[in-house]
Amino acid sequence: MTLTSKQTLRIWGALDLFQLVWYSLHSWRAGRTPYLSDLFDLQALGEHVGAPLLSVGLVAWSLQLSIAMTAVGFLLAYRPTRYLGMAQIPLRLFFILPSLSPLLLLAGHLPGLLMLALTIGSEMFKAWNLWRRA
Repeated sequence: MTLTSKQTLRIWGALDLFQLVWYSLHSWRAGRTPYLSDLFDLQALGEHVGAPLLSVGLVAWSLQLSIAMTAVGFLLAYRPTRYLGMAQIPLRLFFILPSLSPLLLLAGHLPGLLMLALTIGSEMFKAWNLWRRA
């Protein structure tokens, strides 16, 4: 079975949506408002940890925002979104946040190096898939 470009993009959109829902559910269970609590906590923490660590937190928060953007763009099968999806890859590797988001369910149950290897494989597959198929 060969997937069309639109189907490929929509699958990546569904995976990004899965990641957003997974993150939101974990935040709600912890008694936080997803994304907003993180931004406010980051601001408060910035006073204690300084600018370098604050900037890492802001980059992580920006990555989450860009994942929301790619989720919408991919679900709408908007082809230029693939460039934003590929631009996310270095940050996804840095934060060990795989594009094959069901791998997040394994995060805490696998050794860190194995999770890193799975994330690298996930990102290589995504880059190839978006370049060739989308």
